[in-house]
Amino acid sequence: MTSAQTRGRLTLVAIALLFALPIAVAMYFYFADNGWRPGDNTQHGDLITPPVSLPDVALTSGESAARLREVWTLIVPVGSDCDATCTDALDKARQVRRWLGPKIHRLQTIALPATQNALASTLLQEHPQLIVAEPQLSADIRTAIGSYNNGQIFLVDPFGNMMMSYRPGTDMGDIRKDLGHLLRISTIG
Repeated sequence: MTSAQTRGRLTLVAIALLFALPIAVAMYFYFADNGWRPGDNTQHGDLITPPVSLPDVALTSGESAARLREVWTLIVPVGSDCDATCTDALDKARQVRRWLGPKIHRLQTIALPATQNALASTLLQEHPQLIVAEPQLSADIRTAIGSYNNGQIFLVDPFGNMMMSYRPGTDMGDIRKDLGHLLRISTIG
């Protein structure tokens, strides 16, 4: 075999490797379970499937009564008393809303207390933007939500569908990431 033939064969092998090597590497990363593949889901909260449609009722009395329509909503159900877990959930909801900056008008936070005196006045002063639903007006929504853990946060879309829940103690950054993704791809609310 001459040196020209050897050089030609080596060039052919190099060209074949140039095209085959990226395919082999891609197949390795696709089929090997080495932590490079993304997880099955990207949301941090628990997806509610099918979404629970909440009734369109006024949550407060007055001229501009709050409703669960037209904007995204974070709901924090409150039992007969707002303990440390409940207070933490309200703080996280407030931080998420503040994080939105100029898009703050796209999100409202609503507390659903079981009784009129469930939220202390000092807590209400700390959360001036919090909408506190009147217990008698929000009874249908509390029924639709069903059972919940103290400090749980629910995400409701602008059509009134409860679509995601966050367990007590969920990191505020996780809620923020989910909501940021939804607001970025959503043209509603």
